[in-house]
Amino acid sequence: MSQFQQLVVENGREIAVQAGDHLFGQGDSDSNVYFVKAGLLKAYYIRADGKEHIKSFLPEGSIIGSMVALVDGDPCTFSLVAAEQGSVIALPFARLKEAAGQDIDLANVLIDFLSVYGKRKERREYELLSLSPEERYSILLETMPGVAERVSQADLAAYIGVTPQALSRIKRRQRSTVRS
Repeated sequence: MSQFQQLVVENGREIAVQAGDHLFGQGDSDSNVYFVKAGLLKAYYIRADGKEHIKSFLPEGSIIGSMVALVDGDPCTFSLVAAEQGSVIALPFARLKEAAGQDIDLANVLIDFLSVYGKRKERREYELLSLSPEERYSILLETMPGVAERVSQADLAAYIGVTPQALSRIKRRQRSTVRS
């Protein structure tokens, strides 16, 4: 067991989740980093018009936390919910930061986490601002194989930024292209 894994096990709290269980909501305070041990999480925003916009799907092995809540103590800007039954480990970010300040290997793990988080966010912004819905759907299928089968059509549509009906048309066009 790595020193980092030991820190998580010794200082984290395992939480069993059922589909629909929220770990935190948009506007809540939450100072934990969550490690997805089993299952699938969904991070999403509620827009002013009440519609849901999905920020990310987080399968086993993923790490997430609200950066504004972790770093500044501000309210979370998004909600985090279990998309299916599973378990997560909640680790207080302050504990992780404290341990990283005392150990260079843990500091490097924290830097790696922040680097991965930043890269994932930058890629997602690029996809939403620069690519078509068809391209975003293809990227989802390519980069997260299996996730499309684990979530609803409505969630897939909210992730790529279209209606469920538009997603059906995208899928139909892609199937007909494959057959040709």
